Amino acid sequence: MAVKAKNEIKIGVMVAVTITLFILGINFLRGKGLFSSEKKFYTVYSDIQGLQVSAEVRLNGLKVGAVDKITLDPNRTIRVDFLLDKHINVPKGTIARLASSDLISGTKIINLEMTNDPSILPENSLVEGKPTEGILDNLGQQVSPLFETVNHTVVSLDTLLNTVNNIINDDTRRHLNASFASLEVGLNQLSKLASQLNAQSGELAGVIKNANSITGNFASNNEHINKTMSNLENFSTSLNNAPIQQTVDELHKAAAGLQALVTKANDSNGSLGLLMSDKRLYTNLATTLGTLDTLLGDVKAHPAKYINVSVFGSKARQ
Repeated sequence: MAVKAKNEIKIGVMVAVTITLFILGINFLRGKGLFSSEKKFYTVYSDIQGLQVSAEVRLNGLKVGAVDKITLDPNRTIRVDFLLDKHINVPKGTIARLASSDLISGTKIINLEMTNDPSILPENSLVEGKPTEGILDNLGQQVSPLFETVNHTVVSLDTLLNTVNNIINDDTRRHLNASFASLEVGLNQLSKLASQLNAQSGELAGVIKNANSITGNFASNNEHINKTMSNLENFSTSLNNAPIQQTVDELHKAAAGLQALVTKANDSNGSLGLLMSDKRLYTNLATTLGTLDTLLGDVKAHPAKYINVSVFGSKARQ
């Protein structure tokens, strides 16, 4: 019986110790000290902007306490009770301002902005609460929703990639592999072409040099070219002012006269036409010319027979 009582006492002690450790652990997680005494104050906000129990209370960036309790008052304001280390004195006029602990998470804390007033607030006093007003806090409020959107987008993208992976079957993968292989061959050929062009860069440089030389010659002979163009323009103007129509008309008249002459020559009743068409007249004319040629030859051979020249006079022939 005594042994049973001792066991019950041991069990009771263990339960009590466990409960105590449990309470101390909860208080520790909530930011309360295990064995140190703390001062309690409270403040009021219209919007706590995500402030949580156990959030830090800081003074000049140093943690000096933690949020103990958050309650909604009947007038819809929010009361925030917080604990401070026992050696922290809170002057009158101190402000408990909401702030962001970092840029990414958007976690809210309370920053104490103390005055130099010598009067000290007693424990459980109201500390004036004000909302955040820093650029970093505003930026954190904007970045936090952005991270949620990015997270949602990443999840959607992962789902999309899984869906695409399921759609692309083995045949499609083989076709893609073949396409990439063909692309690699094409890139290799393009690389060879680039190498050949690099090898011909000397000749290309020579061609460019010759082209530069030609353009230089054009530039140096620009004055002569201008003079030539001016002469061509003057010639064109002279040609445009020339009486071409009159010349053409005279050519037409000359052609008409020549045509009339040819017509008369072809006319068998005309002299030229008779000469060209009458064979007998042609024969007689040829015979006469032949006789005349013979006579001239005889005159040349025996001039004395046809010409009698006397210097002192002569007798008449008998």
